[in-house]
Order: sequence, then C-alpha cells, then structure tokens
Amino acid sequence: MNSTTWANLTENERATQRDNSGLTAQLCGLEGFRVEVVTSYGEKRRFIVGKSTGWKPCHLELNNRRSSGGGSAEKSYASVTQLYKAR
Repeated sequence: MNSTTWANLTENERATQRDNSGLTAQLCGLEGFRVEVVTSYGEKRRFIVGKSTGWKPCHLELNNRRSSGGGSAEKSYASVTQLYKAR
C-alpha cells in the first residue's frame, strides 16, 4: 500500500488496494447468515458470519445478532451448512 492513508481513499481506490486473501473461501457470500460448520478436527460450531473492515479483511465468527465483534474464522472447514439469514 502506498503512503496515502486508508481513511483518505475513495471507495473505488480502496477496492483496488484491498487484499481479500484473509477471507475464508467457503464463507464468501454467507456474510450475515447463521451457519453450522464442522472443523477439520471434527468439532461442530454454529455462528453468524461477519467480515472485518480495512485493507485486509477476514471473516469473523459472531456468537449472536448483538455481537459487535468476534474471533477470526478458520481458513477452511470440513463442511459448512447455511442455516438462515440472521442480519
């Protein structure tokens, strides 16, 4: 990224500089949905898919609709099941 601060960029300029490599491919398009996942080590979890902001966003695991933040999602899951639109 160049020396221009992120806050001073237009949305089009931000889009060209945004690095989406931190996103989980299986969760793309499921932002705002409650999902059930099975992790690569067999654990089942349910959460709402969120997305962080900034130049390198990542998917977030939100516990409930009132959550304003959560832990970062894993890079891959054994399975992802879309349950319902939560937001």
